[in-house]
Amino acid sequence: MESLLIEGTKINPEVSFKPNEHALEISGYSRPENVRDFYIPLITWLEDYKDWLTEKIKAAQTLEPVTIKFKFIYFNSSSAKFINDMFMVLSDMQKSSIPLKVYWFFDVDDDELREAGEEFSDMANIPFHFAEISR
Repeated sequence: MESLLIEGTKINPEVSFKPNEHALEISGYSRPENVRDFYIPLITWLEDYKDWLTEKIKAAQTLEPVTIKFKFIYFNSSSAKFINDMFMVLSDMQKSSIPLKVYWFFDVDDDELREAGEEFSDMANIPFHFAEISR
């Protein structure tokens, strides 16, 4: 399976999805002009990744946990809907016995971003590891 790498900008987050390393990361600002055009390929990639990992499980291969790091500085409400859709795919992965480690990074002074992570964690029924950072 191919990696998905997107360079971040002032409006689009950086994306580094490396399937062979079981490492997914999305970071930065998320306020793209066309949120759908930005996030649908990510969601489709995650669904393909879930299928790829499910095949590995069926072949009796053991899986390392998939580490997913969310390091948003800011995301707008339009992005939140698609970020939630990503968490629904991750929830499906977890239900398919794919081990996950989800990390939600937030600035020590950003209560809103921490609360958003808590809400995503509750909605997707995935335990998050919360990590404070100082910018």
